[in-house]
Amino acid sequence: MKGDLAMLFLHTSDWHAGRTTYNEPRMSDLADAMAEIIDIAKQHRPDGILHSGDLIDHSRVSHTDIERVVGWLAELAAIAPTIVVTGNHDNIALHRYLDKLGRLHQLHFVSQPRGANGDYLIVPGRDGTRARIGVLPFIYPQRMTIVPGAQSWSSTYREQLADLQARIAAGLADGLDPRSEVTLFTAHMHVTGAGLAGSERARHTTEEFAVDPNAIPAVDYAAFGHIHQPQPLPGRAVGRYAGSPIPLDFGEAGQQKSVTLVTVEPGKPAVCEEVPLRGGRALIEFDGTWDELQKQAGTIGDALCLVTLHTPVFEPALAQRVHTLLAKARVLDVQQRVAGAQPRNDVVEPGQIPSQRTLLESFEQYVQEHGAGIASIDTVTSLMSEFLAAAQDDRDPHFPVEAQLSTPIGGAA
Repeated sequence: MKGDLAMLFLHTSDWHAGRTTYNEPRMSDLADAMAEIIDIAKQHRPDGILHSGDLIDHSRVSHTDIERVVGWLAELAAIAPTIVVTGNHDNIALHRYLDKLGRLHQLHFVSQPRGANGDYLIVPGRDGTRARIGVLPFIYPQRMTIVPGAQSWSSTYREQLADLQARIAAGLADGLDPRSEVTLFTAHMHVTGAGLAGSERARHTTEEFAVDPNAIPAVDYAAFGHIHQPQPLPGRAVGRYAGSPIPLDFGEAGQQKSVTLVTVEPGKPAVCEEVPLRGGRALIEFDGTWDELQKQAGTIGDALCLVTLHTPVFEPALAQRVHTLLAKARVLDVQQRVAGAQPRNDVVEPGQIPSQRTLLESFEQYVQEHGAGIASIDTVTSLMSEFLAAAQDDRDPHFPVEAQLSTPIGGAA
């Protein structure tokens, strides 16, 4: 039971609505997890709810799925003020639009850093207590130049994020009353040392995108998103990655999903409680013989399955037998391993990456061989790199040089 001055927050993250696993839609699994999360919120009645990013999985998510996500958020916002951070999978324009509507219903979508200039969000508690909340959504390195007050483009991305966090920390601390106020920080970032689940977008979990654990503001609680495995934040910060509410790929099979309830009280350490979730259908990878599969079939239920069977000779109807045996399950793939047979070199197993050049490498070789006209080869390849990165990240390409144009193309000199 929390004290009179304590505030309770529910922290969730990385819903990834619209996700598919081996072409299997995961919306029904997410719906099951959301029913659990909403029940938890109704039971505990938090003072605020923090969603630390990646509501959706990609920019082509259907309107129906977006409508369901907004409906879940509306249910949460009816319980307590709800703050949603823009993640690397989210659509910034959609978040800005939803924010204009959501503010009328205690629902805030934050797509720009908040807190460095005293513009932190405030969630009131009881008996005059309140929480100051700083926010740092995911920012692409190419867009750092348009963030107000960001360091010079000559700084590294890691240094720019550290500077932003330092300024948000200073803003949260400015004039703080330690007897009645607490501070929180919510962000969508990869912190060096975090344990990856493997289902995160690989490009955004490299060291290029990793931030220093020591740069995280010293707040009462730091609510992070981006990494799908629930875990404490690396370093000295008091905070957690809430993780995804369902296992998004087979690298998360068997992982316990959860939401975090955190109690914060002026002058006292935060108390974090993981509340486990069922997480929708289980993900199971089976590797063994037919007899072994028969023995386990009764325990598999409605799981999503990848099945690898080892056989003495090739059996053409083996896949059909597996589907019949596991009729309640959703069998996504069946692989047959015949004793003594060598796998074909052109078959790529799930989770493996074929050994071949990337599209950018092929383009760079072409430009090297054929030239780039009057433009420099480095300029042409860097432009192509940004176009390809934007396509992979489901965003518009961004070129910092555009900000230096003083007149429209074709305008007066």
